[in-house]
Amino acid sequence: MSRPTKLYVPHILDAADIPPDERYQRISQNISCYGIDVVDDRRPEEIIAQHKTISGVEGDFCSAYGSRNITVFDPHKTAQSSLYFSLLLEGSQIISGRQKSTATEVTSGSLMVHERNDYYTYRSDDVRQLYLIPDIEAVKEIFDGKLPGPMLSMENHHLMAFMKSHMLLLHSHSASLNAKSTSLILDGLHDMALLMLADVARETGLISTGSLCHVYNAARSYIAQNYSNPALSPDHISLELRYSRSSLDRAFKEQRTTVMAIIKEIRLIKAREILETDIHLRIEQVAWRCGFSSSFIFSKNFRDKYKVPPTVWRDNFNQSA
Repeated sequence: MSRPTKLYVPHILDAADIPPDERYQRISQNISCYGIDVVDDRRPEEIIAQHKTISGVEGDFCSAYGSRNITVFDPHKTAQSSLYFSLLLEGSQIISGRQKSTATEVTSGSLMVHERNDYYTYRSDDVRQLYLIPDIEAVKEIFDGKLPGPMLSMENHHLMAFMKSHMLLLHSHSASLNAKSTSLILDGLHDMALLMLADVARETGLISTGSLCHVYNAARSYIAQNYSNPALSPDHISLELRYSRSSLDRAFKEQRTTVMAIIKEIRLIKAREILETDIHLRIEQVAWRCGFSSSFIFSKNFRDKYKVPPTVWRDNFNQSA
């Protein structure tokens, strides 16, 4: 099933309305557009699921209830990564990545942010959960980094109460709201979500301030999305973003760095992530995927930053996981 095309109206799927022998397939199809697979480990009559999705121009809102289930996110089954806010109302859920150390139990009643950029497994027991899924392109304009863990709590953010109350409003009263009222609430939620992500980006150093911060932030975001291009350079970026080369250089100088330094930094971070998650790629392939012109240059830069060769980093990481 693709994302609903009729905006600001609830789209409902209830397993009780589906013949038992069709439930697994219908539910799987309903969430496949988000890159999610449902593990087929239950008898049909055991499947209890209620999904409500409201799509808007800025993203989606989902309300889901289900009996015990396991779902898996595969990054290769969707065009790009995604990020969502969640509010767990009932039940328990554990999110785990490839490494056992990434397992996180979702706290009931807490507003959390989860970034899907790798394989994740979700083990849920009688969960009722609300999701806000912003358009990933809008997210990338302000937040193009990696969260410090699978989940990030937003409980201390000053907009937390607004987000929770309006997510609960859509969950409880969407059937009685007209499309205009729904659009005001849903679009407002997505606007607030982007403001919260902007604060996360500032706190983690992904967005900076200054008289030319808009130039720096735009260029850094462009680099993060195009780091694999070996032709990436200050001249290329200034041409694509339509800033003068002098403005670009001044913006990076204001942040006490250079364009080439940030290109190298982002490439090395991405290379380290690949080394940690794909143990079968050759070093030459890792270098190529991250925009380095040769494996020799990549290995030298990696050693300079992380003090060990790429192969040693990968071996050490996988031994400790």
